[in-house]
Amino acid sequence: MFAAIKEQQKGVDVCINNAGLGHPERLLNGKTGSWKNIIDVNVLALSICTREAYQSMKERNVDDGHIININSLCGHKVIPFADLHFYTATKYAVTALTEGLRQELRAENTHIRATSISPGLVATEFISRASTNNPDQVAGIYAAYKALQAKDIASAVTYVLSAPPHVQIGELVVEPI
Repeated sequence: MFAAIKEQQKGVDVCINNAGLGHPERLLNGKTGSWKNIIDVNVLALSICTREAYQSMKERNVDDGHIININSLCGHKVIPFADLHFYTATKYAVTALTEGLRQELRAENTHIRATSISPGLVATEFISRASTNNPDQVAGIYAAYKALQAKDIASAVTYVLSAPPHVQIGELVVEPI
């Protein structure tokens, strides 16, 4: 993917890591393969894309790029629904990785910024995919928790990107009211 971007667009100035995967696998009897799948998408792929985006910026002397990780409220607290504890653990990893990235970027004396955007429940297909194919459970979750819309997260990304060059928005928590 990054080779194609380099060929077509010269490189990456902004990387938005937005992939997220959850399986309803309990810790007491979950499937190892499902856990590995969640780690591959939520942690490893995010880390690979971050590395490749940074290398693209560095190669082209881009010193004002931005890496944004779409995280989750689950990256800050354990939310008790849908047996998503393993998913939650990966989102805690995203929180730690984003802070580690900021520290590494500072050590490299670059002005590339790193931000974690942590939304609450967003009205996407995530919950229905992460549930046990139980439409009543999905409806119950959306009834119990007010959901954000995808455009709300897009607005948060735009806000972060529009910050002045001297402003680092390290973490942005987005919740519905």
